[in-house]
Amino acid sequence: MSDDLRFTVPRPPSYGELTDVLPGLFWVRLPMPTAPNHVNCWLLDNGPGWTLVDCGMNTDDTFEIWDKLWRGLLRARPLQNLTFTHAHLDHYGLAGYLVKEMKCTVRMPLAEWLSGWKTWHEREEGPDDHLSAFMKRNGASDDETTRLMEAQRRSKYLGLRPPREFTRIRDGDVIAMGRREWRVITAGGHSPEHALYFCESDKILIAGDQILSHMTPSVITPSAQPEANPMQEYLDALARLEALPADTLVLPSHGLPFHGLHTRLAQLREHHLTRLEDVMSVVDGRTNAFAIAQEIFPRVLYANPRQAFGESLAHLNMLASTGRLKREVDGDGAIAFAPT
Repeated sequence: MSDDLRFTVPRPPSYGELTDVLPGLFWVRLPMPTAPNHVNCWLLDNGPGWTLVDCGMNTDDTFEIWDKLWRGLLRARPLQNLTFTHAHLDHYGLAGYLVKEMKCTVRMPLAEWLSGWKTWHEREEGPDDHLSAFMKRNGASDDETTRLMEAQRRSKYLGLRPPREFTRIRDGDVIAMGRREWRVITAGGHSPEHALYFCESDKILIAGDQILSHMTPSVITPSAQPEANPMQEYLDALARLEALPADTLVLPSHGLPFHGLHTRLAQLREHHLTRLEDVMSVVDGRTNAFAIAQEIFPRVLYANPRQAFGESLAHLNMLASTGRLKREVDGDGAIAFAPT
């Protein structure tokens, strides 16, 4: 699919290299110990200091890269602000440390700040009864749930306590970063209130995980909201983003910067519509999220059970919302789906 996109560079820079994108806008690529093996962060020159969009995981490699940059090329001016696209660990994990050490401010949507705290508490407490109950409600037996909970290990990449204070940003806000003005666009589906940042004057979109060049973002129904329909939210967001100029430069959180926004939006939409048909093709009578995960997401199921259940339920809830499946909840809270 990426063959139809126009990349700005033929290959990625080395990890930790400060790479010019445009005047006052730099790309810092950080390694990750998990797939997709890297995350892109964006450093913007404010004049007296810097704004950093996303900061990477809490790993020794990430720490060493930022430590080297702040002691070297960036030592003359402080980090003034951390601005986040969303609160997943690969974007937000080092936030607590940077805020503590750099005394910088934080900007992000409210739902993402709350999500970051929820993730931190779950990491501190370990897998809980709510998650195991969610798996059982969605079709896993007691024995299967035990195996899955053993696979759902606590993350070690979150780091220090998340920032306690932040400035809330909302859809439509205009904020200053790197001597440019950026319009905030919030979108659901991949995370509760994912923020993208669009600079109209230069036609640049800091897209986070909402638009990736070489992979499709995961769309997950969270265990806290089993009736949610994040797939519809994600598809709605793709439609809204079509209003941006076709020649926008897209800066994704994974992969290479590219032109071809409208082409990529169409590809992402087609992928998810095709996956919905894949799910329908294996529905034979009553089914549930665990059965769909076994059929459609078998490699993910025991590597990241929360994701496998969440993606399966996202597809099933979407199909129920369009009337192709009927969603049923019995007296014990068990969730099942059947053809209409």
